[in-house]
Amino acid sequence: MGSLFAQLRIWAIILWAIVAVAVGGAGVVQYTVRSPVGVHAATPAAEQGDHRAMTGVSSPSSLYLPLTFRNYPPQPSIFGVEISRGSAPQVITRVAELKPGWVRINGLSWWAVEAQRGVYDWSQVATLEKMLADLGSQGMNVSLVIAGTPEWAQKVPGYRCGPIQEEALRDFKAFVAAAVRRYSEPPYNVRFWEFWNEPDVAYQIAQPMWPFGCLGDLTAPYYGGGYYARMLEYFYSAVKETSPRSRVIFGGLLIDCDPENPPPGKDCSSGRFLEGVLRNGGAAYFDILAYHAYPHWSKLNWETLTSPADWDLLHPSWRHRGGIFLGKLDFLREVLARYGVTKPILMNEGGLLCHPLTPDCNEGGAYQDEFRDDQANYVVRLYVRGWANGLDGVVWYTLNGPGWRQGGLLDENQQPRPAYTTMKFLVDLFDGAKFEMALPTGTDLLEAYVFRQGQKRIYVYWRNDDNVTSLELPDDAVALYSYRGEQVNVTSNGVAVGFEPVIVVAGPAP
Repeated sequence: MGSLFAQLRIWAIILWAIVAVAVGGAGVVQYTVRSPVGVHAATPAAEQGDHRAMTGVSSPSSLYLPLTFRNYPPQPSIFGVEISRGSAPQVITRVAELKPGWVRINGLSWWAVEAQRGVYDWSQVATLEKMLADLGSQGMNVSLVIAGTPEWAQKVPGYRCGPIQEEALRDFKAFVAAAVRRYSEPPYNVRFWEFWNEPDVAYQIAQPMWPFGCLGDLTAPYYGGGYYARMLEYFYSAVKETSPRSRVIFGGLLIDCDPENPPPGKDCSSGRFLEGVLRNGGAAYFDILAYHAYPHWSKLNWETLTSPADWDLLHPSWRHRGGIFLGKLDFLREVLARYGVTKPILMNEGGLLCHPLTPDCNEGGAYQDEFRDDQANYVVRLYVRGWANGLDGVVWYTLNGPGWRQGGLLDENQQPRPAYTTMKFLVDLFDGAKFEMALPTGTDLLEAYVFRQGQKRIYVYWRNDDNVTSLELPDDAVALYSYRGEQVNVTSNGVAVGFEPVIVVAGPAP
């Protein structure tokens, strides 16, 4: 009986997907399946380093299936970058060379185009238009942020980053419709539209002209999320009425810390912002949820003063959920589930940054080269973890250099840093691949993942400490790479996996 029920349940899910494809739409199916467990599963043989013992173990797990339906553009690959407005022409050339799945631009300034109510001056964004046209001609999937309240429309006088007054929401809708009409067609071809950037920052603690949103409100229930839902409704209707195939992205959330488990002495009430949106019907007005996640580099594990340690996993505000990247994702999915909502999710600003209190990782600093190599290491960790955990995209901030806190993939002369080289290698190597499973290793200090690419399999391994694990290679291994993309000779001696990621390709010989 249980088996029959399980089969009926699976067929119901398949039928639901078929109906959804027929009517058009997008979403994420989440249900429990029997599948290989993740890296936290205990498997004694795997502790001994037997690669083949790390397969075939089953347990219940949540599976997130991104669904791309008829009325939407094709699903981009997970690899994404952000480029700044006014980037040099060589940055656009690097985009063409990299071929990312996502290109995020922040963004189109309402305040600049409609400084006078009802009058659109598109010449104010001529530089942006040139970038959009260049990217559109390359067939890039551009995600364009719209933000910035003109003086005449400000709910909080003087705050360009702040909310829109109720009386101006129809004007805002008209502007968004005009922008979508202008930029969703050739030569621009924009199909992804994001409403503000980091809207969960409260205007009371922001600078009025900050380039990110300050739509939050310290005095409002749920940090002002309810009024964001109100504005989002106008944004969504403007986009969909003008370009039904376009998709609306919820402004990338900062989520400073976890309101369910706040660090001592820290106010995490901004983490209630999304809940305020959902409580006020906002789930109907976005297609994709987005958030931001940045760890800062450190030469040493700040707890043990040993080296190395994964910078992401030890983030003090998110360690209890598995680090800042996946911890925020876990929190967001938990909030969505509480309200019965499923949405595709992007992490659309991330990277490994040089902390202001660690100046030696800056340009010319004593640890500059080590920091650059570790950024390349983190590129592998970031995109593989994101892919394995069902994200629709992961966006590195920024492609252009030197970047905020030295986060750029390119240097100040827009020449490749090691992280760019690694990303280019991954984009090329994983072209057409699909995530298959996380291999159980018996410890959270060793991570192992498998991707399928036709008849080939791609394995990715790394440790989160300074120990080394020896693993047997698959019998049909044909190539072995370092995280820098350097090919290593395949031998019968297996592979030593340490803090630096290792990539193995197995399957038919080329």
